[in-house]
Amino acid sequence: MTNVIQNILYAADLSDDGEPVLAYAIDLANRLGAHLQVLTVIPDQREKSLIDAESYVPQAELDKYHDDRARRVKEHIEAQIAAFYAVRGEQKPARPVTEVAVREGDDVAQLILEQARSNSSDLIVMGSRGEGVLVGLLFGSVAQELTRKARTPLLLVPVRG
Repeated sequence: MTNVIQNILYAADLSDDGEPVLAYAIDLANRLGAHLQVLTVIPDQREKSLIDAESYVPQAELDKYHDDRARRVKEHIEAQIAAFYAVRGEQKPARPVTEVAVREGDDVAQLILEQARSNSSDLIVMGSRGEGVLVGLLFGSVAQELTRKARTPLLLVPVRG
């Protein structure tokens, strides 16, 4: 492991308090001269859709719906990035974002770790609401799971929930 941070993975969620964390990740990448990849994991609802709508909706239409859903999520994050730069237009900050990726899956932490490995990330950045150990034990916490499993350094940015 090197001490030079060249590739940062920002694990974004779609909450309203995610925008300050995105701004933090972009600013950090700018200060370090690093590349920034933005990843959002959305729940995989394909199997549930098949059970709920199998006899009513053709498979091709279900696939199109799920692909459109991923595209809309990606467009939402790209709009947040564009808004970040629009506010800072006079500063002309560097644009470190190299990719915006949306993946579907139920094991969010595992997908983040896989993306960090495949991207050769030197740092993972994500927001954390700091809801405590009890809430994490009862409902699970992606941040807590990443803290236990990540081999890549993890930076948790506190957000108000």
